[in-house]
Amino acid sequence: MLLRLKIKWLQSLYRTKILIFRYFLIGRFLGRKSKAEVYLSLNDPHSFMLVQMLSRLETNYHLKFKVLFIWGTLPGITICPKLYRQWAIKDANLTAAQFNLIEIKDEPTSASLTTGQQAWQLQVNNIANAEQIFINTWGNKFEEHFQTSTPTINHQVKNQLRLKAKGHYAPASIFFAGTWYVGVERLYHFERVLKELLLIDELSEVFMTTQPLSYAVKPPSFPDKIVDMHASKAVTESVAPIVIYLSLRSPYSYLGFVKAIALAEQCQVELVIKPILPLLMRGAPMPVVKQKYIYLDAFREAKKLGIEFTGFTDPLGVGVINAYRLFAWAQQQGKAVEYMLACFKAIYVKGIDLANHENLEDIFKELSLNIEDAYAFQAQHDWQQWADLNQIDLTNLNLWGVPSFSYGNVSYWGQDRIPALEKEINYLRDN
Repeated sequence: MLLRLKIKWLQSLYRTKILIFRYFLIGRFLGRKSKAEVYLSLNDPHSFMLVQMLSRLETNYHLKFKVLFIWGTLPGITICPKLYRQWAIKDANLTAAQFNLIEIKDEPTSASLTTGQQAWQLQVNNIANAEQIFINTWGNKFEEHFQTSTPTINHQVKNQLRLKAKGHYAPASIFFAGTWYVGVERLYHFERVLKELLLIDELSEVFMTTQPLSYAVKPPSFPDKIVDMHASKAVTESVAPIVIYLSLRSPYSYLGFVKAIALAEQCQVELVIKPILPLLMRGAPMPVVKQKYIYLDAFREAKKLGIEFTGFTDPLGVGVINAYRLFAWAQQQGKAVEYMLACFKAIYVKGIDLANHENLEDIFKELSLNIEDAYAFQAQHDWQQWADLNQIDLTNLNLWGVPSFSYGNVSYWGQDRIPALEKEINYLRDN
């Protein structure tokens, strides 16, 4: 009950209005110029992309940016730091290609990072100067280098504490009117708030013209019958399938799954589902502040995409186990997509607790599946074995989180990367 009340509060328009009143309207009443805080980490590839985009767009905005350099993501947040670093550079370059930004070719040296941090302290605090610091640092363009200084370190620590106090954990983020926007992809939502508050005359064309083709295909809103791509005769056996790694507890997995279904149907390729355990069930940390941001961000993304998203009934533990125990049988019967979609709908739309066996039985009845046969099958095919194998497959892709996608020899992490996946499918088909 308490969780449901929290979810309703997070989704409520009343909460949004309170935040705008507190962080925007009071300042406007007192005659203060509207301001957004931008948190950047000089060694973060996504911060490099964000500062380049803001440099291009800030003249359209009727507000001031305050740039705060931080050391990086708060401790205990990043899973698999080495893999994360490899992914971050690759992912940032996808953003660079999409928006025609400076591509990352080499990582900055330690000397360049130290010098960049020091040089920033000598600059006027604005986006243009921050961008030049990033360009010089990532291009290793400094002719002379500074040594690390205590004031610079203290400055970053102070900003890091400010980030934490305001309820966030990662760089490449904007804080405005009580809400966080992380990365270039969320400037779409940032501009819409500015538009509502009359802080931008027109929305930036770049976010209107770079929408992927798959966005034009309305994601399925849980129809009564969904064609399982595994059984579709329209699927050519020689065509590589889209493989999605997902977790029932991940809101991004839900969005990515719905979008992947739309893409698979559009391109007429098979969609292979590989569920893995949620991070918390794998013993990995997931701080509350991160869970809160993920939920709020997924909620606004769902509204943008027209995907049903009205709540959250936590399946952690028994709920996940119950659902996974029955998945392999649904897959055997050619209804993997329908079954997984029904489970996601239970969690994020209908408020159904999957820890209750009767609720799983109802899902099976709706799909015309025999649950006794499913339990008998499970007795001979332990779900933990295939879940472990799926996790190994994901690790072999040098990825660890969900949703992740693979197609042929390429792989992507995050529901934001469906456009890249679509581009890859179209390219391979045309060549």
